[in-house]
Amino acid sequence: MTDTIAAPAGKHLSAVYSQALGQLQRGNFPEAERLVTEALAIAPEQADGLHLLGLVRRAQGRVAEAEQLYRRSIELDPTQPAAHYNLGVLYRSTGRAPFAIPALREAVRLKPNYATAHLALGLALHDTANFAEAEKQYRQALRLQPNYLLARQSLGAVLNDLERPKEAESVLRSALAASGNDTRQAAALELNLGVAMQRQQKHDEALKFFESAQARVPDIAHVDYNRANSLQAKGLAAEALESYRQAVHREPLNMEAHRDLNELLYRLADDENFLRSYDEAAQLHPQMGVLPLNKGYFLLQAGDYEAANEAFSSAVPLLAGNVSPLDGQGLALARLGRFEDAIHAHETALQLEPENAGVLRNFGETLIRAGDAQKACAILEKSLTIEPYHQGTLAMWSTALDLLQDPRGETLADYENLVQMFEIDPPEGFSNVESFNHELTGYLERLHGDKRENISQSLRGGTQTMENLFGRGHDLIELLRARIDDAVTAYIARMKTDENHPLFKRRRDGFGYAASWSSRLHDCGFHTNHFHPKGWISSAYYVALPEVVDTGEGQQGWIKFGEPAFDAGLKSPIRRAIQPHAGRLVLFPSYMWHGTVPFHSKTARMTVAFDVVPK
Repeated sequence: MTDTIAAPAGKHLSAVYSQALGQLQRGNFPEAERLVTEALAIAPEQADGLHLLGLVRRAQGRVAEAEQLYRRSIELDPTQPAAHYNLGVLYRSTGRAPFAIPALREAVRLKPNYATAHLALGLALHDTANFAEAEKQYRQALRLQPNYLLARQSLGAVLNDLERPKEAESVLRSALAASGNDTRQAAALELNLGVAMQRQQKHDEALKFFESAQARVPDIAHVDYNRANSLQAKGLAAEALESYRQAVHREPLNMEAHRDLNELLYRLADDENFLRSYDEAAQLHPQMGVLPLNKGYFLLQAGDYEAANEAFSSAVPLLAGNVSPLDGQGLALARLGRFEDAIHAHETALQLEPENAGVLRNFGETLIRAGDAQKACAILEKSLTIEPYHQGTLAMWSTALDLLQDPRGETLADYENLVQMFEIDPPEGFSNVESFNHELTGYLERLHGDKRENISQSLRGGTQTMENLFGRGHDLIELLRARIDDAVTAYIARMKTDENHPLFKRRRDGFGYAASWSSRLHDCGFHTNHFHPKGWISSAYYVALPEVVDTGEGQQGWIKFGEPAFDAGLKSPIRRAIQPHAGRLVLFPSYMWHGTVPFHSKTARMTVAFDVVPK
C-alpha cells in the first residue's frame, strides 16, 4: 500500500522523478535509486526527492532509512498527503499501529478524498481494537471508491469484531461475488465469511468457507486457527487439537493459536504436551520475548510460581521497555512471598509506564498481599482514575478499604442490598420450574465434554462450557433467558441514583449480555474466589444441585461473598453466604468477590451464569 508522490518539483527535477518512479514501479530499483540520488545531488533538500528516495529504500527493504527520509521530507513540506500516508503505512507494517494513526489522519485531512489513506487509517485503528472508528474509515473509503474490494473485506472483518456477523456476512458475500479472478482476495473474503458464520453459531457453514479459502490459497494465514475454533465448538476436540497444532506450525508467533491450543490441552488433561508449543516456537525464534511471556501467564494460572517467575525473567531482556514481563514477575514473586522483589518489579514497570492502569492494579494487589493496605489504596485509586469501571480494580480497592476499615468499603460492597435473589417462574410451556430444570439439565450435560476445567477460569473440579449459551437458538436457553431478562430488569430498577457509585453510575434502561455459560461441578468441586472483569452485573442460576447443598450441611456448595482470592488478613473475610436452590437466580455486582464452598457428593452441581453490561 505504498503511494506515489504528487507534488511537482520543478520542470527538470519533475521529469527525473517521473523517470525514477517509472523504474521503481517496474521493479528496477538500482536505476530508480541512481536517478533520484543524482537529482538530490543537485537539490539535496527537495521534499519530493527525499520522499521518492524513501519509496526506493522501502522497496529495497531498508525500512529504517525509508522512515528517516519520509520524516525529513515531511519536515520540509508538511502538506504532502502521500508522504504522511507512506509514513503511516510503514509504521503499521513494522508493528507500530498507534504511531501510524496520527500520520494517516493527517493524510486524510490534507486530502479528504484519499480512499487508500482512509482504508489504511481504518486498518491501523482496527489493529488497536478501535473497531467503531475503523468501521467509519472503511465506509468512507467505500463512499469514495464503491468497488474497493479490500475496503469491503476490511469492513466485513470489523463488523465481525463488532459482534455484527449478519451484517458482515452480507458485505462479504457481495464482495465475494465481485471478486472475479482474484484468487487471493476471494480466499481472504471466504476466511472472513467463515468467521461471520462461526459467530452466528453456524459452524458447518463456517468450516466449508475455511476449506474453500485454503483450497484457493494453501498458505493463507489464520484458516487453521479459525477451523480449530469451529471444530471445538462442535465438540470435536481431537480434530480441533490437530488444527490448532497446524496453525502453530504455520505461524509459530500466532499467540492466539498458542493460547487456545494450550487451553484445550489443559482441559483434556494432556499434561505431557501442555505448554510444549511455546518451547518449540522459542527454538525457532529465540529472541521473541512474547513466547516466554505468554508461557509465564499460563504457569501463573497453573500455580507454578517458580517456573512463571523464570519465564517472565527470561522475557524481560527480550522485551526491553515492555512493562508486561516486569508486571508478571511482580505477580509471581508476590505469590512466592518475595514481596520486596515483587514491589521492585512493579515499581520498575511503573517507571516505564506510570499511567498503566493494569500495572497499577496488579501493584495494588501485591501491596495488599504484602500488608500495606494504605499504599495499596492510593495506588488502586490512581488506577481507577484511568479505568474507573474496571471490575478487578474495584474488587481490590474494596479489599483495601475493608482492611483500613474505611466506610467507603461498605458503600461499595453493600452485601445485604446489592446481592439479590430471584425465584424464577416456570418458563412458558412448563407447569413448574422442576420439570423445566430437568430438561435443561439434559441439554447442558451434552455441552460438558471436557475432562477438566479451563485453566483461566475460577472453576476447580468440574467443567465449563466454552461458547455463549444465549443466542445459540436453543429453545430451553431462550425460555430461561426471557425469565432472566425480567429479573435483571427488576435488579436495575431497584438501583439508587448515585453518580459517585461505580455500580449505580453505569445504570441504563437497556442491557445486554457480555457472556453466558454453564458450570458443572463434581465431587469436591468449587469456584475459587473471583470477580468478573468484563461484567457489570453477574449471576448464578441454579439448575441442578446435590442433596448435600439442599440440606445446608456445612454450607457445602453455597455461594459466598467478600472473601478475596488470597489471604489479605481480613478478620471476617466472608461477608455473606447464600444457599442455592434449583430455580433460584442470584444477581450481584461483577466487582464483588465471590466463590463456592466445596461439597462432597457424587451428584453434580449445575448452573447457568452470565455477565450483564449496560447498553
